[in-house]
Formats: sequence, C-alpha cells, structure tokens
Amino acid sequence: MILGPAGPVWGRPSVASSASVPLRTSVSAAGAAYRAEGGSSPYFGVMAASVAGVSHRLAARCNEDAFAWHVLGEARLGLAVADGVSSAGRGGEGAELAVAAATHWLACHEGEDGDLCRGAVRSANERLLMARAPQAGAAPELCTTLTVAVAVRAPGGGWTASLARVGDSTAFALRSGGRWEELFACGAGDGTSTDAIPSARADGVAVEVAPPVAMSSEEVLVLMTDGVANPLRDGPSTVAPALGGLTGAAAAGALSPAELLFHLDFSRRGSHDDRTVVMVWLPAAV
Repeated sequence: MILGPAGPVWGRPSVASSASVPLRTSVSAAGAAYRAEGGSSPYFGVMAASVAGVSHRLAARCNEDAFAWHVLGEARLGLAVADGVSSAGRGGEGAELAVAAATHWLACHEGEDGDLCRGAVRSANERLLMARAPQAGAAPELCTTLTVAVAVRAPGGGWTASLARVGDSTAFALRSGGRWEELFACGAGDGTSTDAIPSARADGVAVEVAPPVAMSSEEVLVLMTDGVANPLRDGPSTVAPALGGLTGAAAAGALSPAELLFHLDFSRRGSHDDRTVVMVWLPAAV
C-alpha cells in the first residue's frame, strides 16, 4: 500500500487525487464530503463510510451518495444505500430522501423480507415523486439509485439477507477465504443497469429482487455504490483484497469508522466517483 495525498493507492494512482481541493462556498455537516458511522449490538455489527469522489471535490460539489440503517427488532436490521445521479441537479438530496424513506418503510411494515425490500424501494419512489418540482416532468431532478437490505439473525448462529434495488448500486458478500460474491444476478459484474427513481411509469418502478442469501457467522454483507463496486470488479488483485482486508478488520473490531473512511478515499486511475459502503456482520459473541 502506497499512501497518497487523499488516501492509499490501490492500483495505478490517480493524477487527479494529487490536486488541491477547492474550498466550497458553503458547507454544513449534513453536506460534508466525508461521513462515517458504526456500532455494535448483541446481534449485528455495522460500519459505514461515504466520501465524495475526486470529480465532485475538484468541482467543489458535495457527496451525492447516502446511507441509512434502522434496527427493526432484536435480530433484524434494515439498511439502504443510494447514489444520487450527478446530472439530475438534486441527486444528492434525492439519495438522502430515498434511504430515509426506505428504512422508515421497513420499520413500519411486516411481511416476507423480500417483499419488504421491494416495498421499501417503491415507498422511496413515491416519496421522491411527491418531493420533485412540478416542472421536472420526465427528467426528475431528485434522481437516484437505491439498494435495500433486511438482515435477519437465525437462532442457530447463521443469518440471512434479503435485498432489492433499482439502478447500479449493489451488494456483495465477503465469503470465507476472502472471496467476493455479487448478490444481484441482473447485470452482475458489469454495472450496466441505468434505472433510477423516481419513476412515474404506469406499471410502477422496476425493482430487482435478489434471491435470499444465506450467510455464515464469519461472512460479511457489504452494500455499496458503483463508485466502489466498479473498482472492486476490475481490481481483483488490488481493490478486492484491500477492501476485503478492511472488511475483515472492521468485523474483528480492529478498524474504526474514521480509518475505514480514510482507506475508502483511495487513489486509483479512473476511479473518481463518490464512494459508499455499509458493512454488516455478526459479533463474535452473542
């Protein structure tokens, strides 16, 4: 690992990462370029980090990714990540509204976990349709991707994850032995999905639901935006092991949210998008 001005270098360094970041005209904590959070319960450990990409920082723009989670019960956890569409104008705001609406839906409803995740995406879509400007028409300015998950602890020690998404934000499982497994079948490995919400389609928003995922007590679920997923896919010998090491360290209690944030701000040629990860695992002792 080579340390650069913004963080470690994973692969060929990005020339843009060495440039001085312009001072933004106006900033509040809610719009910070760097965000991190984490904690542990008897049932789940969670750590999240989100950083504005080099392209946004050099343009004096905010981080347009968002994340959220909500404890749904002693052994249940709802999570969401979203990636605001940069060309939408208010994509970052849309991402924040989407993760808040999705996790609120999960907290207020019961049912099969896959159906809950699908309903959470549709609820977020409705929230964005209500919030958009009337003149937005077919090009809503709050456009964002969204991935939703429900993690459930099993009495026997393992756990399951149910997932749904719209767009190219995604989820991976870090399996035993450091192997990354992408959990959505449609577009897995190429990140080509361009769907987003809000959608005013008469037949409703197209939601992709992943098959239920069985997780062992040693494995970690990681939700992420494409600013992390794309480098992970094309960096099997650089980004994949580096992120795997961080994920394992977080689950072992050997990494803080601030340290995760530092490493997520890695330098890599061509990787300039906003980056967000949310990691979920089982604590060592329950």
